[in-house]
Amino acid sequence: MRTACTPLTTMDDTRDGMHTYGTEGLLEARQLMLAIAGNLSGRSPLIEWARELADLHATLITASVSITRRPADFDDTTTRARIRTVIALIDEWSARHLPHPTTGRRHTHSLGEVISHVADTYAQVQRTLRHTTAAEHQHDAALRFAQVQEGYADLIEDIRALRVRLPLGRHSTRPAM
Repeated sequence: MRTACTPLTTMDDTRDGMHTYGTEGLLEARQLMLAIAGNLSGRSPLIEWARELADLHATLITASVSITRRPADFDDTTTRARIRTVIALIDEWSARHLPHPTTGRRHTHSLGEVISHVADTYAQVQRTLRHTTAAEHQHDAALRFAQVQEGYADLIEDIRALRVRLPLGRHSTRPAM
């Protein structure tokens, strides 16, 4: 059974010269939400990357809706390139640190793409909650974020149970085993 307070687990080990992968550093859904909101610290690099993605997505949203609120040094191309770079860093981390089951269903998105999607949804929800007074819109935004968070929680459970194979992402390669 999954709980919000499940500690990070480690199963990394070296046996007979073979490296086996674990899930140390992989964030639970609640931990990811706290990281995105800037309320989590720790050793996992996913914490900082998740927060950066949320900030980058929030900047894109602000820049698209208000020229006056757009940062003076804003560059859409540079911001989107940085998002792709952070996604690639997460995917590289994923390829090196997470299990690579030979069976299990294939997932359609890399871990970096999924975390970026969660961060983007969070940024959209925050904007809706701050700038919309319609209760229905606020409810819909909060519900959407809950669904995205639940989907992430299910993915993490599947990764840990070796039921899913993540794509590597555009720039990742599997480490030699």
